[in-house]
Amino acid sequence: MKPLLCLDLEGTLLSNAVSQIPRPGLYPFLEHSAELCDLMIYTSVSEERASAVQKLLVAEHTAPMWFSDLEVIRPAGTLKPKSACGREDAFLLDDQEGVIVPGEEEWWIQIPEYRPPYADDDRALKDALEDIKIRTRLLEPSFRVDLRDL
Repeated sequence: MKPLLCLDLEGTLLSNAVSQIPRPGLYPFLEHSAELCDLMIYTSVSEERASAVQKLLVAEHTAPMWFSDLEVIRPAGTLKPKSACGREDAFLLDDQEGVIVPGEEEWWIQIPEYRPPYADDDRALKDALEDIKIRTRLLEPSFRVDLRDL
C-alpha cells in the first residue's frame, strides 16, 4: 500500500485560490507523486473554491485529468491535524508551519510559499518530490531500522 500525501493548495501547488497561478512543474509533480503515494487535498479553501481550482487546473492542462476527482478535506480550525486524513502513513506538503499541530512536525514536508514575483524557474515542487521519494523509501520494510538493533 502506498502512503498518503496530503496536498495544500494555496502557496503550495498554486499562488492562491483567487489568482490560481499554478506553480512551475505542477503537472509532472502530480504525476510522479501519484506513482509514489495516494493523494488527497488538505486545504482551508472552501469546498466550492477548491473544486473550482481543481477543475480549472485540469481544464488548463496544468494538472492531470484525475486531479479534479481528488478527495478534499478541510481543517475544522486553523490547524491541520494528521488524524483528519484518516491514515497513519500520511505526509502533508504545505508552505505554512503555523498549520502544523505541535508534536506532529514529522508528517510535514515543508515547501517555500509560492508568492510574487512568481518565478518561472521555481524548483520547489522538484525539491519536494525528492523529499517525498526519500520519505516513501524509508517506509519500505527493507529500509526500516530499529535503532535498538544497532
